[in-house]
Amino acid sequence: MAVQIYDVALPKGTHDAVCDFLLRRIRNGVRQEDLCFALWHPSHGAVRTTALVFDLVFPEEGERELYGCASFQPAFLARAIRIAQGKQVGLAFMHSHFTSGWQPMSEEDVIAERDRIAPAANVLGLPLVGLTLGTDESWSARFWLRRGSHRQRQWCHRVRVVGDGLRVTYNDCLVPPSVAGRRQRRTIDTWGETKHRHIARLRVGIVGAGSVGCLVAEAMARMGVGEVVLFDADRVEEHNRDRLLYAGAEDVGRYKVDLVARHLRRSATAPGFRAVSFTQRIEETGAHSAALDCDILFAAVDRPLPKDLLNYIAYVHCIPVVFGGVRVSKKGDDTLADATWSVVVAAPGNRCLRCDGQYTTSEVMMESDGSLDDPRYIAASGDQIGQSGRENVFPFSANVASLMVLEMIRLVIRDDWWPPRPGKLHFSYIRARLTSMDGGCHPNCPVRDRIALGDLWKYPFLVQSPVGLSPRGHVRGLIRGIASRCGRMLASITRRRR
Repeated sequence: MAVQIYDVALPKGTHDAVCDFLLRRIRNGVRQEDLCFALWHPSHGAVRTTALVFDLVFPEEGERELYGCASFQPAFLARAIRIAQGKQVGLAFMHSHFTSGWQPMSEEDVIAERDRIAPAANVLGLPLVGLTLGTDESWSARFWLRRGSHRQRQWCHRVRVVGDGLRVTYNDCLVPPSVAGRRQRRTIDTWGETKHRHIARLRVGIVGAGSVGCLVAEAMARMGVGEVVLFDADRVEEHNRDRLLYAGAEDVGRYKVDLVARHLRRSATAPGFRAVSFTQRIEETGAHSAALDCDILFAAVDRPLPKDLLNYIAYVHCIPVVFGGVRVSKKGDDTLADATWSVVVAAPGNRCLRCDGQYTTSEVMMESDGSLDDPRYIAASGDQIGQSGRENVFPFSANVASLMVLEMIRLVIRDDWWPPRPGKLHFSYIRARLTSMDGGCHPNCPVRDRIALGDLWKYPFLVQSPVGLSPRGHVRGLIRGIASRCGRMLASITRRRR
C-alpha cells in the first residue's frame, strides 16, 4: 500500500504577504515572533494531499499579545473559524520563529495547535494545518489528523512556494537529501550542493514521451533528479524512428513510456532513481491523479485538450508546468519557410498557456467532441484546426527540449538577485533570433481566477480510467497473469482432447 504524503503549497503572492507580516519586526532587528491564521483548499493526488493556502486572516487590535513570543486571544480564533466556515475551507495557523530552515515545535507550540486550535477547527471538516516560518523564509508544516478522540500530528514532506520560481523547504527526516557520487560531480560543481539537493528531491512529471519528452526525460535522469513520472498512451510507430530517442526497429509497437523508462534507469545518476510510467492520456483520472503528486510538470504535448488540462493544473493545484512547442511552416514548393519554437512556464503570477495563445477554447471543445479528428469536418473547414504546423524533426526537438530544461533549472535554482524570468522564450530558426516576451493574462482570464482552488474545481473533460490501469508495472503484472492463466487453460484443453 502506498504511503500517504502530506504537503503544503503557497502561491508566491500569498507567501510574500505573510512573510511581510510575520517577519517585519525581525527584519527591523526586533526579536519578536508573530502569528496569523490562513485559509486553505485541499488538493488530492494519488498518494499526496496538499493544503493550498490561498488567503490570510490577520489579527485585529487586541486579538493577540506580543512579548518576544506571541499568543492569540480566543476572539481571534473564533473570528478565523467563522471566516473559514463561511467559505467552507480549511484553517491554517501560521507563526514565525527566530531561526532558519525547517522548524521543530516547542511544547507550547504543540499545546496551542493540538489542544486549542485543532478541536475548534474540527467543525470545518478538514484538519488544522500548522505552519512555522523561519527567518530565511523557509517553512515547516504539519497536519493535525483526528484519530478517534485524539489528534495526531502528521509532519509534511515539503512546503512549496510557487510563482516566478519554485522554492521548496524539505523535511529532511521524511525526504532525506541524496548522497552525491562522482557521477554527479560536474553537475554539482555548476550550481552547488545546496541547489542540487533541491533538484534531486523533486518529483518531475513529463506529459508526452515523444521526440521532445524523451530528451527532457534524459536530461532529468542525467542531471540527478530522483524520480521521473512519464505519461503517454501512444506506441512507437515506424515513422517515429527519425525523431524518437532510444527507438529502434525492434521497439515498434511498444509503449513509448516503457521504452523511455527502461533507458532512463540506465542513464540515471541519482541513487535509488525511480521511473514510473503511465500508458494513459493525462485526461484520464488515474494519470491526472498521479500528475497531482508531482512537484513540477513538463508539457511536451501538441493537442489542445491536454494543454488546457495542464494549464489548469498549474494554477488550480499550484504545480508549475513548463510547456514547449514547435511549429514548422513550409512554402508552396514544399521547402522550409521557418521553424519556430517557444517555451512558457505556467504558474501563479505568470501568463497562462491560453492567454499566451498556445491553444484556444474552440480547439478544446472540438477535441472533446471528436470534431478535431473527424475527416469530414476537416475537409469541410478547409483548415486542419489544431493540426497544422505539427511537423517536427529531431534537431528542432532537441532545441525546444533544451530550452524547457533550462527554464526548469532557472525556476528551481534562481536566486533573489537574478532578473525576473521572461514570460515566454521564442526562437525563429530562419531568422536565428531568440526573443523574450513578457505580459500577463487577459483581464477576464478564467484560469487566473481559479488559483489554489484545488479539489473545489473539477476539470470538465476528465475521463474515468479503466480499473487496473495505473502504473505500467501493475499492468504488466496483470497481463502476465492473464497470459499465464490462458496458457494453462489451453494446455489443459489440449490434454483433454488428446
